[in-house]
Amino acid sequence: MAAQSGSPSGGSPRLRLFLVAGVRVVGVILALALTGGNRDACNPLPAILEQMPGILTGAVVLYHLCAGYLSFRAPSRGLLALLVLFLDTLMGVGLTYFFGPPYLILGFTLPVLSTAFYYGTTGALMAVVVGGLFYGVILLFSLVARLEPGEVGNFFKLTGVQGAVTLLLLWLYSICIGEGEDRVRLEERSRQEKDLLFQEIQAAKSEVGQIYGEVADRENALITVKRELGEAREELESSFKRLHEARLAAQAAEKLAEDQGREVSQQARREKMQMQRQLARLQKKFERQNRLVEVFRQVSSNLALSDALLAVTEQLQALLPSQSCVIFMVDDVEGHRELFAEVAASPYTDLFRNYSLQIGEGAPGHVASRLEPLKIDRGAVTVDGRELPTVVPEEKSALIAPLATKADTLGTVYLGRAKENAFTEDDLDMLADFCELASVALGNAILFQRAVTHGIHDPLTNLYNSLYLEERMREEVKRGRRYTYPVSLVLMDLDGFGEVNQTVGQEAGDSVLRGVAEILRSCTRESDVLARLEGDDFALLVVHSDRNSAFNVAERVRSLVEGYTFGQGPRKVRITASFGVAGIPHDAVNEEQLTMRATAALQQARSSGGNTVSFWSGAGA
Repeated sequence: MAAQSGSPSGGSPRLRLFLVAGVRVVGVILALALTGGNRDACNPLPAILEQMPGILTGAVVLYHLCAGYLSFRAPSRGLLALLVLFLDTLMGVGLTYFFGPPYLILGFTLPVLSTAFYYGTTGALMAVVVGGLFYGVILLFSLVARLEPGEVGNFFKLTGVQGAVTLLLLWLYSICIGEGEDRVRLEERSRQEKDLLFQEIQAAKSEVGQIYGEVADRENALITVKRELGEAREELESSFKRLHEARLAAQAAEKLAEDQGREVSQQARREKMQMQRQLARLQKKFERQNRLVEVFRQVSSNLALSDALLAVTEQLQALLPSQSCVIFMVDDVEGHRELFAEVAASPYTDLFRNYSLQIGEGAPGHVASRLEPLKIDRGAVTVDGRELPTVVPEEKSALIAPLATKADTLGTVYLGRAKENAFTEDDLDMLADFCELASVALGNAILFQRAVTHGIHDPLTNLYNSLYLEERMREEVKRGRRYTYPVSLVLMDLDGFGEVNQTVGQEAGDSVLRGVAEILRSCTRESDVLARLEGDDFALLVVHSDRNSAFNVAERVRSLVEGYTFGQGPRKVRITASFGVAGIPHDAVNEEQLTMRATAALQQARSSGGNTVSFWSGAGA
């Protein structure tokens, strides 16, 4: 039998509850039942208690409730634990003396179990031996009135029952302790499942192995920089040696020409100071490169684009703390490449919620088109005859650097501070170096995201499926809550589509669904998420837009669907659609509420006869 040794606080609370409920409560109830509620005493009760048997019984029950609570709270091997063990033994002997053998089992078993809980198996065995000797003395001296020599056989039977019950409870106690081993096995099984999941992820990572080659090239370049720094240090040591020789020559020349020696000495000091400054610059550059490499490793550990963007923002704020840190990402909107504020850590978050720029427009657009970093010191800077102000008028200083790979321009990074001349040229160089490394990590994340998207599209319309929509909605709601920008959901249902399939056939119906998908694409941005849920149900997740903007998009789609003729010849089809619109934070606070309230709004549109766009009215979800 395995018993818990050491601190009971390390075990499960169920073990303490076992002592309280399993032994005390059940034991007291059983003893009361066997003695008829303690109505008849084996030995005379004190005169003050003879008239109050009910109060005495209540006091016994109250004691065991209090002792049970102390057993539940007592620390291992403490003074309180010893007090509980002593009082249990004293109470057991006293009740056995006055009310008979049914209390003997409780008075013996309970101290043994408590000793096992507090002091382990060895303590329990010692308690059994000591308790056996103690109750043997009770037998020899006939301390209990009902245990006269003529009743010795009954006493041994009672003792046998007592031992069996004690062993049974100790066995149950060991089973409770075994729950820890079951939990370890469960954790091991979970770890194995996690390893299988990691193996599947490694299979996906193999598709972007070529990208990591570029990272290796970058690390090789850093190694080259380190080697050059070592050579510079050697050159500096050689220069120091030459300086020492020059000093010796100057000291010798001072005896012949003090003026000439002073000039040589001053020249030597200037050379020394220049070399020290050069060494300081090289050391500073080396430390910056080491820090950028460490930052790059932390950023590149995130393959999800959203996580990579958040990591870039956090590292930027640690590297160059700024009032505003904004990452603009390039997106295609109706054939035009625009910059959108994808992540904004700034007190002016409202400014960036629907903020977008054309490539070449404003300071971020200028940097994205030229791929050259820019520093603004006094609210604006003039470049090629154009005045480029900071994005936030309240900020007088800004650094802007491009995010670009060899294949494409990804976006720009904007850092803003309130004071003038708050950034140095070294800060600009550090940001440019950081963005060069961050571009590789973000490019990896984008390629990984594109690789992952295979298999998450609807095969008929090539829109995303419902699983991808749910995942993106969960992600965008989380990011929107963190950076306080709105997210809206539009649900769409074709009116009477079942009759279309029955009239013109399944093939023509599929053609209608593909046509509707093309209309949706023509009315939305690339950053929006289009999905076909099932049948003729579609969904549109509109990011960085409130529900009024989503309503306008839905109305535009509704108008185009209503005026469009699908198919040709005898299979021409005209159809309408109903839309439900809901948004965060106006209508909901999480993705579940957003889905329910957009569904309720869609049901309102259907109930009104279809071919309409409805907001959630506050009823139905």
